[in-house]
This record gives sequence, C-alpha cells and structure tokens, in this order.
Amino acid sequence: MTSKSSQPSIHKHLLKIHVLGSVACLLIACSAIYFASKSIANQRGHYFNAQHLLANAKSDLNESLTQRMLLTTRVQHLKKEVESQLDLVPVRMLNSRTAQIVELAESVGVRIDSLQPLEKITNNQVPVQPLEIRAKSSASELYKLLGEMNELMPDIHIQSIDILNVSKEISDVQITILLYWFVSPADKT
Repeated sequence: MTSKSSQPSIHKHLLKIHVLGSVACLLIACSAIYFASKSIANQRGHYFNAQHLLANAKSDLNESLTQRMLLTTRVQHLKKEVESQLDLVPVRMLNSRTAQIVELAESVGVRIDSLQPLEKITNNQVPVQPLEIRAKSSASELYKLLGEMNELMPDIHIQSIDILNVSKEISDVQITILLYWFVSPADKT
C-alpha cells in the first residue's frame, strides 16, 4: 500500500515539476519573443531613420545639382557676354560719336539744340566722356530716341533726363539729357 500511496504523491510531485518547467519554458519563450520584437522594432526604427537620412541626402544632392546647373549656365552666359563685350572707342572719336547721336535723334524726330561734351571723368577704371544734350521733342519721340540709343549705342549710359514743359498748348517739351559715353581705357589722355 505504501507503494500505491506513494505513487500518487510522486505523480503530484512530477506534475508540479512539469507545471513549473512548462511555466519556466513559457516565460523563456515570452521573454525571447519580447526581446526579439523589441530588437526588430529598434532595427526598424534605425531603418526608417536611415531612409529619412538618405531621402534628405538625395534632396540635398538634387538641390546641389540644380544649383550647379544654374551656375554653369550663368558662367556660360557670362562667358558669352565677355566674348561679345563692347569694343570701346577712343575719345578722339568724339566728333564721329556726336554726329551719330545727332543723326539718331533727328531720325526719330528729336530736334537737337546743342550737344556739348563736358569735362572727361578719368578717375574710374573705364574713363567716361559726359555729353549734355539740349533738345525739343514730344514724349513719344524722346521715348523712341532712348530705346534706339539703348539698342544701337550700348557704350552710352543715360545718366539723367530733365524734362520741362513750357507751354500747355504745345506738346513738345524741352529736354536736357546727360549721357555717359564710356571710352577706351587705353586712351585716358
């Protein structure tokens, strides 16, 4: 009998051991799953962070490439401008240049009263020969003259324009234009 009564006690004892072993295995399995999922989540976070950094780097690279292309285009444009840069003429061509200005003004209807060279400015890198024009014209004729002068005489800069209307009945105005004619630096005398 003792052996039969000890058998259920052994079974109970074995059952407790199996239950404890199962609980221990279950705890180990749950811990492994928890730590594995936490590691996967961390790796996923690193992956998304790396993707974000990569996207930012690609965006910066694209922006840099765009700026490089714009700068390259600008450099090419400036090179073309330098190649087609103005050939400045010497100041000794003053009579020829003033004749061209008078001819251009008369061709658009501006009547020149006087065209006088002023004192030459030589303290700049490019010497300037100021020219003062006194004339009469309508506003539309003046506008045409300024447009034509800008297009045909790029070495002349319009420094100032004074317009005086002396009569309300006459559409013509008196104008005084101060021109800066950029002359060749080789001819600074």
